[in-house]
Amino acid sequence: MHPDIWRAFQRLRTLRSEAPPLVPREHVEDPPASLQQERLWYLDQASPGGTAYHLPVAFRLSGPLDWRALRLSLEALEHRHESLRTTFESSRGKVVQRVRSPGAFVLPTISLRDGAPQREQQEARLREALHREAWRPFDLQRGALFRAALFVLGARENVLLLNFHHIIYDDASQDVLFRDLSDLYTLFHEGGRSRLTELDVRCTDHALWQRKWLQGSARAELQSYWREHLKERLQGPRLASPALAGNVATRGPRAQGRLPITLSPELANAIVQFTQEEGATVYMVLLAAFHVLLHRHSGGQEQHFVCSPIANRPQAETEHLIGYFVNLLVLPADLRGDPNFQRLLEQVRGVVAGALAHQDLPMQLLDGVDLGGEPLSQALFAFEHAPRPPLQFAELDIEPVELEGGTCDFDLFLALHEEQGVISGTLKFSRQRFHADGAAKLLRDFVTILEQAISAPGQALSAFLPDVVAPRVTPSPGLVTSEPARAPSVGPLVDSTEVLAAMRIARPEQRRVLMRDYLRSTVIQVALRGQMPDAPFQSLQELALDSLRLIELTGRIRTELSIDMPVSHFFEATSVEGLADELLTRWLRTQLTEPRATPTGGRREFLTR
Repeated sequence: MHPDIWRAFQRLRTLRSEAPPLVPREHVEDPPASLQQERLWYLDQASPGGTAYHLPVAFRLSGPLDWRALRLSLEALEHRHESLRTTFESSRGKVVQRVRSPGAFVLPTISLRDGAPQREQQEARLREALHREAWRPFDLQRGALFRAALFVLGARENVLLLNFHHIIYDDASQDVLFRDLSDLYTLFHEGGRSRLTELDVRCTDHALWQRKWLQGSARAELQSYWREHLKERLQGPRLASPALAGNVATRGPRAQGRLPITLSPELANAIVQFTQEEGATVYMVLLAAFHVLLHRHSGGQEQHFVCSPIANRPQAETEHLIGYFVNLLVLPADLRGDPNFQRLLEQVRGVVAGALAHQDLPMQLLDGVDLGGEPLSQALFAFEHAPRPPLQFAELDIEPVELEGGTCDFDLFLALHEEQGVISGTLKFSRQRFHADGAAKLLRDFVTILEQAISAPGQALSAFLPDVVAPRVTPSPGLVTSEPARAPSVGPLVDSTEVLAAMRIARPEQRRVLMRDYLRSTVIQVALRGQMPDAPFQSLQELALDSLRLIELTGRIRTELSIDMPVSHFFEATSVEGLADELLTRWLRTQLTEPRATPTGGRREFLTR
């Protein structure tokens, strides 16, 4: 193991050794959402009903299906994992979890046997039915956030669809799902004994533990590291595609495309051998090649960042939970000076080692990091090398069914995994940014880069894909792409505590002015980091906030005012004045239920204006 990697794990172990123990809690009224869940909740509130965070999986079940055993298995799974019974609400400006009591599980069964005499027609109807069910919107407040449906094609042929919202389910949860569901089906089908042991903790326990741990010195140390290592203004990769030129930083949900990739056995073996020679991991080599791909397809852009999801399950107890724990690691690359691949790999090793050692800080706590208005989800990269358990039902042959459609919140996501020496995966891409042919070319070029890097790692990056480099893309209007001209910092801004105290005793017209001052001041402090905008803004839509500042801004206002206004209202308001008036109205309602102490102890007086 390279010394950088060894030191990273030692540092991670030291940091986590200082954390309080993760223990089960007695009943807690309104347990908070985890910081990761809170981020997804805010994003959903800003764009309710979107499908970018749907995680559906479907399987073709061939053979004698035991419908009763399947329904009971899903019911027992939901009983076992409280996350599958959880919804999310806002309570006085805080995002909280609501866990409903276990109950009977309803498994909708849809027959596709009638009305489709030919196989092709039946498969077409199946695709339509799967599409409708897979992308039917979730409601985070009303639920359910875990759904299942069974499509009957014949006496011995069925398709099972399982659908989860990302806020209760992540990639590592799939392993737990397959193991538990396989064991439970065997139990109910054969009447055997379950191998499942009782869960030691729940997701709500972890959320409470996380918020307690990240309040003091651990949070300060993690923030200090990330501020130092992300102190330069970050820029996302500005890819150009032949058909859809423009900034890769597309806003909002967009249609998703998928393409498979499998490296040849010869190349996979060569990569493993190369990692041993260079003191790196397979993940680092693949990530370095991905950086080169982005560099060459962005006209030679010298600095950019990639985000990489990490499981973030530090305690053994969390490895058995279905839930959402993932953190995103921000991994910058500096390609100035035209380094060779070996130099880039050294840089990637250092960046990744440092990020792994400080992986426990959720993204919305990245205080003092300037993303320059860039969304985190422009370019994503993931690599998994642990074996994945299959879904197994007694007497059934099970094959995955590819699901079509859906939307995504990224522009490019290369997800790879290694199993039994085979490296394969999927390139997911925004159809607003790339046509399928352009995405396929990216995959071919990625393979070419790997082959060239392994055979000639001392070559400068400018020698990679010499015929591919596209002209630098002109940024789309309205998106920040470089350091803008900034006005000097503003003078003293409005203090929120003083404003709220003043509003309690002010007259109605004075309150309107105070609320507008409060709103503008808070936007400047949080969203613009204390800098006056180049031109007065009329609404929050004009600011095109990244997800971190969106969460920080709306979360702060909702918390300070103790209101539960949907986040979408912040961006639907056509003017700052209109938004301030709605905030004032909602704030006044909260005051109606707050008792005001009086000198005469026998009577309580309530604020009415």
